[in-house]
Amino acid sequence: MALALVVTARRLRPYFLSHPIGVKTNTPLKQTLGKPDTSGRLVKWAVELSEYDISYLPRTTIKAQALADFISEMTEMTIKEASQDQKWLLHVDGSSTAQGSGAGIVITTPQGEDLEFAIKFGFKASNNEAEYEALVIGLRMAHETGANTSWHIPTLS
Repeated sequence: MALALVVTARRLRPYFLSHPIGVKTNTPLKQTLGKPDTSGRLVKWAVELSEYDISYLPRTTIKAQALADFISEMTEMTIKEASQDQKWLLHVDGSSTAQGSGAGIVITTPQGEDLEFAIKFGFKASNNEAEYEALVIGLRMAHETGANTSWHIPTLS
């Protein structure tokens, strides 16, 4: 991190000299550069960076919802509507108990045929983890059965 800051300061020297710089980091960079017992290279970099008005700020964590909103806004996606007779249906349910965890999966083909699967996981999982695993396994199984056109995955709200 210190090397990245030094290289950036060298390349953007006019900007670093004329403006105060805020470095957001989750590492103790200021303390590392300020230690007198650090290696010679770090001391050299600390002296080089001391001519600039640099303040070290803690990096704030990004909220998961803000990240999800950003991705959904920046992603262009076109969804073509398939006719009702081409849709595959995927119903999944995961469950976790003291005895173990597992999932139930029902895939309905466009012809109305139900493919039912029951899976017992070989690992401990929370209810949410069992649900996620059920969805992932259900999508893989549906893909292997030839479902690659249009999907309808009902959700409970």
